[in-house]
Amino acid sequence: MTGNTGRTRGTGPAGRRPGSAPVAAVLAGAGALALVFTAWLATDLAGREPLPGRPLSEPLPTYVSMLADVTARLSALVALGCVLAIVVVAERGLLTGSEPVARLRRWAGRAGQAWFWAALLGTVANPAYVNGLGLGVLLAPAQWWQFQTSTPSSLAWLLFALAALGVVLVTYRSVHRAAYALAYGAGVLMWTFVMVTGNVSVGHDHDWATDAAGLLGLVVVPLLTGAVAVALTPPGRGAAAESRVRGYHRLVLPLVGCGLAAQAVVAWQQLAGAAPSQVLYGLAVNGAVGALVLLAAAAVVRQLRGWWRPASLLPDLVAAVAFVAVQTAEAHIPSPRFFQPQSTQINYLGYEVPDPPVVATLVGLGRPNLLWLVIAVAAVGAYVVGVLAARRRGVSWPVGRLLCWLGGWGVVGYLAVAGLWEYSTVLYSWHMVVHMTVNMLIPVLLVLGGPLTLLEVASRPVGTEGSGRGDGLVHELTDYRPLQRLLSPPVLWVNYVGSLFLVYFTPLFGWLMRYHWAHQLMLVYFLLTGYVFFGLIVGVDRQSWNLPHIVRLALVISIMPFHAIFAVSIMSSQTVIGQDFYRAIALPWVTDLLAEQNIAGQATWLLGEVPLLIVMVALSAQWFLQDRREAADVDRDLDSGVNDSMEAYNDMLAELAARDENRGRP
Repeated sequence: MTGNTGRTRGTGPAGRRPGSAPVAAVLAGAGALALVFTAWLATDLAGREPLPGRPLSEPLPTYVSMLADVTARLSALVALGCVLAIVVVAERGLLTGSEPVARLRRWAGRAGQAWFWAALLGTVANPAYVNGLGLGVLLAPAQWWQFQTSTPSSLAWLLFALAALGVVLVTYRSVHRAAYALAYGAGVLMWTFVMVTGNVSVGHDHDWATDAAGLLGLVVVPLLTGAVAVALTPPGRGAAAESRVRGYHRLVLPLVGCGLAAQAVVAWQQLAGAAPSQVLYGLAVNGAVGALVLLAAAAVVRQLRGWWRPASLLPDLVAAVAFVAVQTAEAHIPSPRFFQPQSTQINYLGYEVPDPPVVATLVGLGRPNLLWLVIAVAAVGAYVVGVLAARRRGVSWPVGRLLCWLGGWGVVGYLAVAGLWEYSTVLYSWHMVVHMTVNMLIPVLLVLGGPLTLLEVASRPVGTEGSGRGDGLVHELTDYRPLQRLLSPPVLWVNYVGSLFLVYFTPLFGWLMRYHWAHQLMLVYFLLTGYVFFGLIVGVDRQSWNLPHIVRLALVISIMPFHAIFAVSIMSSQTVIGQDFYRAIALPWVTDLLAEQNIAGQATWLLGEVPLLIVMVALSAQWFLQDRREAADVDRDLDSGVNDSMEAYNDMLAELAARDENRGRP
């Protein structure tokens, strides 16, 4: 029953849904406590002796940096939670005609604006705090830009601000669910970028700590924003609300377990042997662990009580805000690792490589690449789960696709644990071996595995022919016009060919090699570049651009000369690529960097041939099979009478012949 006041049964003032007030109150109260905690900690840090190398440290940058940090993260928590809620609420298509979605968009836009301005302030305050400078120094545009390009943490805050700006623009300008999904993904990635460029990037074993911090962000940020999203999502009927809470609940314990493991690696590296109770940094460690344990405890209680209403997530919201607060503390409290001596190699790599490579050290076990190893295991596990889900739905998944997927990630797993990876970080020749494998061989195998098609099949409800929600979102992303333009054949071709020259023949390569996270990002980028390009050529998944096979063949042939030019350019160059980095690490057993570079060029040329051969064979087989299927379809239609085009053509010829015969008669 509706009155003139505009209220409806079951809603509060202005159509506010039940439960929104407690959620807002809990978020506001916990956020206020987080600000108080941050201010207290800033006061403590400002009163301590400045660190060596920062004798001009002032209290003001400490307060501004920490308060801007916690404000930006809290605002991002709310904004990304609202954006994720929008993706959940809008089953598919355009976000129009829904007041709950409009409300979520407004709150996402407001929180996004606070996130943007706080993160933008962090681009000034964070480098001032890290380098012990006054805020006035960073206010000059030239000085500000210099720090953005030379200090990774400053760059991370700038990209975090740009992610916030993207969220704001999407909430005010777009009604496409795919845009919100992309904005959410960008926000999670940029938040993770902030996490990997802080204290974890310093000292011995920082390669493992950086990878662990990245995995922590990719696991915990979606979990925390997911709690906010489910708590803020309009429940509709009770069954819908219960379904969303249960869906979130099923993820809590596995993700918390992964988060605790990643946090343990970070704490182990940063504490450098000190007990958490003996140093101030232990406050951040214990706080992060406590927040994750609170999430797990809330999940256990929820399971035991069978309480599946959104109100059951209030403890999760408190844990989310607490985790954000201790993340700010972790980024500003100097860890015991800061006071440990380190060599130049440890400063750049996190470890030392004292001995030259031999066959046994290259092919045998070496220093593990934690990030790639975890990603490979997760990708294989998710694919196997998808295959089992497809079988439960009566679909027999092709063994060849499974083998291709296992083969691709098997190569990744081997590279992640072999000595080849360790030496690829200090020798350009072995770096190019890894690059060509990651950029060409692995993507070709992965696209032949058809992961998106498997997702489509595995997401269907059991016993039905329709697609699941995951399939709907994937299709919306595939059909999203801006993304289609970004993944168009000319753009992918230019990106695949041009990225080689852009990275390796500019100062960018030397800069990327200086930081472990940047080296990892470079490899991830080359893997994705190869995946989307070869997906266009031989991919078995649904493509936005369904190109004829002759065009696909032309694209493959067209990259060959540029690949050869790139390899020859490496061999003939008289300038050492990335020379500042390689001279800085100063390997005593490498005396001629140009000779080493020449070997890299030869490896680049040779290793590019095998993947291209696989592509040509796969493309030829797909072309042949498609022609055979089309011919079989035509024959079947002719036999059944569905396609009478040939009979009509013969009748036309007979009619023309009859006309000619009649014209020839007197």
